[in-house]
Amino acid sequence: MSWILGLVGALLGLIIADATREGFGLVAGALLGALLGMAWHARRRITALEQRLAKVEALARRPVGAAAQATPDDVAMARAPAPSPAAAPSGPGVGEAAPAPAVAAAPLPPDIPPLAAGTAPAAPAAARSPQPPPIPAEPAPRIAWSNEPQEPDVFEKALGVVKGWLFEGNVPVKLGVLVLLFGVAAAIKYAADAGWLTMPIEFRLAGIAAAAIAGLVWGLRRAPEQPAFGLSLQGGAIGVLLLVVFAAFRNYEVLGAMPAFAMIVVLVAGASVLAVKQDAPALAVLGFIGGYLAPVLLSTGTGNHVALFGYYAVLNAAVFAIAWHKPWRALNLVGFLFTFLIGGLWGAKYYTPEKFATVEPFLVLFFLFYVSIPVLYALAGRARNGKVDGTLLFGTPLLAFPMQVGLVGDDRMGLAFSAVFVAGIYAGLALWAQRNARLRDLAQSAAGIGVVFATLAIPLALTAQWTSAAWALQGVGMAWLGLRQDRRLVRWMGLLLLVLAAGAWNVSLFDYRGDIEDRFLLNGHALNLTLLTLAWMAASWLYHRAGKAVALQVALFLGGLFWWSLLGLREIEINLSPSFDTLYYGGFALITAALAALLRGPLAWPRLSWPLAASVVLMLPQSLASQDHYEVTLFDPPLAWWWLVLALALPTLAALREPFSRLLPVAHIAWLMALAAAAGITLMRVLGDDGGLADGWLLPAVMAPLSALFALAWTQPRLAGWPVADLFPRWRTVWLAIAAAGLGLAWVLGNFLPGDSQPLPWVPVLNPLELSLLLGLVVAAAALRSHADPQRLGSLAWAGAALFLLTMAVLRACHQLADLPWSPELLGETLAQASLTVAWCVAGVTAWVLGSRRRDRALWWLGAGLLGVVLLKLLIVDRQFVGNIAGIVSFLVVGLLLIIVGRIAPTPPRSE
Repeated sequence: MSWILGLVGALLGLIIADATREGFGLVAGALLGALLGMAWHARRRITALEQRLAKVEALARRPVGAAAQATPDDVAMARAPAPSPAAAPSGPGVGEAAPAPAVAAAPLPPDIPPLAAGTAPAAPAAARSPQPPPIPAEPAPRIAWSNEPQEPDVFEKALGVVKGWLFEGNVPVKLGVLVLLFGVAAAIKYAADAGWLTMPIEFRLAGIAAAAIAGLVWGLRRAPEQPAFGLSLQGGAIGVLLLVVFAAFRNYEVLGAMPAFAMIVVLVAGASVLAVKQDAPALAVLGFIGGYLAPVLLSTGTGNHVALFGYYAVLNAAVFAIAWHKPWRALNLVGFLFTFLIGGLWGAKYYTPEKFATVEPFLVLFFLFYVSIPVLYALAGRARNGKVDGTLLFGTPLLAFPMQVGLVGDDRMGLAFSAVFVAGIYAGLALWAQRNARLRDLAQSAAGIGVVFATLAIPLALTAQWTSAAWALQGVGMAWLGLRQDRRLVRWMGLLLLVLAAGAWNVSLFDYRGDIEDRFLLNGHALNLTLLTLAWMAASWLYHRAGKAVALQVALFLGGLFWWSLLGLREIEINLSPSFDTLYYGGFALITAALAALLRGPLAWPRLSWPLAASVVLMLPQSLASQDHYEVTLFDPPLAWWWLVLALALPTLAALREPFSRLLPVAHIAWLMALAAAAGITLMRVLGDDGGLADGWLLPAVMAPLSALFALAWTQPRLAGWPVADLFPRWRTVWLAIAAAGLGLAWVLGNFLPGDSQPLPWVPVLNPLELSLLLGLVVAAAALRSHADPQRLGSLAWAGAALFLLTMAVLRACHQLADLPWSPELLGETLAQASLTVAWCVAGVTAWVLGSRRRDRALWWLGAGLLGVVLLKLLIVDRQFVGNIAGIVSFLVVGLLLIIVGRIAPTPPRSE
């Protein structure tokens, strides 16, 4: 090959050198080419030697037994250069081995033993003395040798590219074309310098065209036997003809626009026919590129868009016809890109609204062409699932619809109808494609595009409110479809539409006009929020039924509750009277609880217990907030509706029984508290505001409903727990503890009240406040007796409460009978302190005596301790009052009582 590269180098040197150094260029190019060929040949020999050396090293690393079993080819490779051994004279050297081959004698790596070490022949048995058996030597450590080829360097890569072009395939043709190009270039240069080409341009162009036609004919004749050669000549010839026509029109003005255009059409058509006939997509691509560029290159600036788009329609029809028979994706892409690119550039520069009627039909036609071509491409394959040309399938609407926006302008309804048209086309394509199993991917893709454009049509045609409603319904529909078909992308699109629906509703708030009065529930916002609620709730229920994405279920459910709550709040605040808004909130909570109770069972959706329980719980603060009206109580209309709300809310709790909800105890206890609070506060207001009763009546009145519910749960749990009586024992103790805590707090607060009993006269003990306080002590004593109390801590607490009640009753008596002030200053009065001393002493003596008679040592010590406190009080507090009658009486009474108790029970009883 050195001479070939030398010849090529000589030609290159001759062409590159100027006129004075042509000889030097010829010689230098030939030498450089020859040297390049020699270097390439030497590289090949070195590569062959390296391969042979690797064979030898592989043989050397084998064990002795494996070396003995080496294949003949390996041995022949290792010994190929070795000459046959010559006869040697007899003597001591008869048994020596022949000289090793040159390759084998080459130095080896230090860790590889030489071949002679394992393969040298043994000496004759007669010439050797017996030797002890050899001791096996320890194997030397072996170094791993990598046989993987190394990455070639840049020179090798460049040399490989040149070698692949020059010496692979039809090498003579390639070299011939290369040499011919150099020769033609040199001949043209020489002829031009000599003035031989000074002929009219028409003859020159005709000569080039004739040569191209000759090449085309030659390529057609050689194509059956040599396809690559023939098609290359045909493509080059057609390209030359297209350039000749263009040069004749543009550069030399030999041809007019119409003749040049007609010639290009003929050339393009001919190239297409030849490409289809010979199954040559590259030839078709070349021809159609020339066809699409022809009107651009041959444009005269007249701007006849009908002729331009008509011509493109013919070309696209040809692309469609070829696509009907051949799955040539490159040709489809060429038509698609040139059509929409040149059409878009024309529209940006020349389009005006007056041209709509003549441009719109072509845009629709081109759109239909390139919607249909991906279908033909998918049908043309042999795979079980036809391939989808995503570039055309998705790119066509993405390019055509913005062009439609440019044509239609600000006509929103026109754009909406355009989007509906596109959605209908793709929906019909999806319905048709799903009948063919091979078009499954195409059907799904077309359905997705149809959904997108249907979604886009909604905001174009409707207001933000209706857009929100439509997207909400569409989103839940796509979520249902995606869950049913287990298609994640469809589900995500549905969820995205739900979010977009929420955003559209927020946008609609900017269009709200406060001067237009809404009708209650029958207004756009109410309907919009209702649809949003239904859509988000339905999506959550669909995910719950499918058992997917628990966190997403909760998020969608809470979103639905948010829209539902927003609906109620908006309608109440805007369309109802603010005077009784808490009552309306309670009614809304009742409706929520009722709907949740009705749907929880049939839908098998336990999560509906959340709004049900929350609605019942919220009735407690709502009922309390309703007491804010000073002139209207819950016994007066319209707040009297609260009793109906509370009564109807109770049966809804039965829906939480199956399946059991952990929120049921919370909801039931909250309902009992709401009922007790509503009834108690209302009764207090009726007695105080309307009846004119004093404060001594009010505390018993406000605590009477809670006391009644406490007693009912204590004595009749099945009646108190209706409608969940069978489950009420689970939280009955909790309710009793909560009610007892409330009653206990009220009991403590009641002791600090003055206890006026108007319109009745105040009588010690026999007044409403103290009777209710004593009743509390009695109930507490009964509760203590019904429970075991080994440490008697409850009894001790009860005794302390009784002493506290006695103390406050004595002070209240001083306030009521002696007209002393009911304030902390009361403790500084002599009568109050003397009365406390006498009362505590009587209580202590009573405990002392009862403890002695009942042989209750703890009770006796309690009385003794209280008497001790009395004595300390006499010494510390009451001694300052000895100068008046009250102080003297207290000392006398205490002394007499101590004498009496000393006579009855002087010592503590023995414990039995």
